[in-house]
Amino acid sequence: MHLKTVQTPVAVVTGGSAGLGLCIAQVLAAKGYRVVIVGRDADRIEKACQAIASSLGGDSVDNVPLGKTADVTESSEVGELFRFVKTKFGRLDVLVNTVGTSDRGLLENLAQDRLHTLWQQNVVSSLLCSQYAIPMLETTGGVIVNIGSLASKVGARYIGGYAIVKHALAGMTSQMRLELKPRGIHVALVSPGPIRRADAGNRYTQQLNENLPDQAAKPGGGARLKGLSPERVAAAVVRCIQRRTPDVVMPGYLRPLIAIGHAFPRLGDWLLLKFTSSKSPD
Repeated sequence: MHLKTVQTPVAVVTGGSAGLGLCIAQVLAAKGYRVVIVGRDADRIEKACQAIASSLGGDSVDNVPLGKTADVTESSEVGELFRFVKTKFGRLDVLVNTVGTSDRGLLENLAQDRLHTLWQQNVVSSLLCSQYAIPMLETTGGVIVNIGSLASKVGARYIGGYAIVKHALAGMTSQMRLELKPRGIHVALVSPGPIRRADAGNRYTQQLNENLPDQAAKPGGGARLKGLSPERVAAAVVRCIQRRTPDVVMPGYLRPLIAIGHAFPRLGDWLLLKFTSSKSPD
């Protein structure tokens, strides 16, 4: 098999066919990266690549993203994905693990099967992609960015198993950063609050029952925060890559409040209740 090495930096974005992943892929392509968009739906990937190509204009033909279908919770498919990247480009500079699934419900009702699904999609997917990416990233001194959530930092009410798996992702990211730093690879966690979506407030209708208040259906389980635009979060991810920042919390003013809450748990509980009341943000 003939391998070639391109000079242009290469980025892999999982979950890049829609939403935040698509925005991240678009910003990276605009910054000059050759981007590989990964997802499970070939049609959505093709449309995403076409949309980015259109936004880049005719002068940026070399930076048109490529699409690759893969279930990133399956080791064999992840292996094939990174063999494709190595064969096509001969290098990898950035991996952004965007795949993830949120949840709603009370922990006392969390089913084992549901937790397993959340674990596979939020933690295992990032672990597998990172493991397969390491050899190429070591060669380029590259960067891994895992997309977390405010649920990576605190455990709010009514979000089912989401805080469990996002806390696990945060721990995995920290451990991986320490282990890979001597090999020249930087590993970062970006933890945004609720991101604006067209279906905000309606995504979890099927998961709600008489045990949950109406606020559980709202972004962040009723968090009193203005929704972040995906474009703003994508720009923060790219800055994180460029500056090799270890940990990003959005909005930034929450970082000291989170730190205070960890130092003083009773105060932290009060702050969480304040920020997840049933009132809507201004």
